[in-house]
Amino acid sequence: MKKWVLLVSVVFLGFGLILAGCAKPTAELEKAESALQEAKDAGAPQLASADYNAAENKLNEGKKLIDEIKYSDAKTALEESAQLSALAKQKALAAKKGPEPKPVTPAPVVTKKVDLGPGFTEYAVSQGDCLWNISRKGDIYGDAFQWPLIYDNNKDQIKNPDLIYPKQVLKIKRNATEDEIKAAKKKAGVSK
Repeated sequence: MKKWVLLVSVVFLGFGLILAGCAKPTAELEKAESALQEAKDAGAPQLASADYNAAENKLNEGKKLIDEIKYSDAKTALEESAQLSALAKQKALAAKKGPEPKPVTPAPVVTKKVDLGPGFTEYAVSQGDCLWNISRKGDIYGDAFQWPLIYDNNKDQIKNPDLIYPKQVLKIKRNATEDEIKAAKKKAGVSK
């Protein structure tokens, strides 16, 4: 009798764990929709349209994945949507404040070749680049949330991660460990 009760308990526990892992991500959906609305209310569709559109696209992707009963993938997409919405809201609010005052003396433009060392390549900054956009390029990391890797490896020439200049030559680490990538994403604000 004890064996039978133990067996039934194990079966129900296993079934419960499976259902918990397959649960519909309603909380994530609500959070993503709320974050997108906050970004919209802050003026992101006009002031940070690229980031707002990316957040909206991720939200729609998450909804589609829910309809396809791919809850794990949907949860990831919805979490990314919430993060992109927060970024869009932040950029919109910053744009409302107006441009930051230009520094009296701009950072020196690095035109010489950077000492790369093993496992590094270089990237020449173009007009309009930011660490976020550089990091999300497919030939760099393909993930915008890894921008702290670029910043950490170039602190000798980047004093403020929000201020980089055309013609700067940045070191791009190509052999980052999983721990370094996780730390960079955490620094960028990714919850996982």
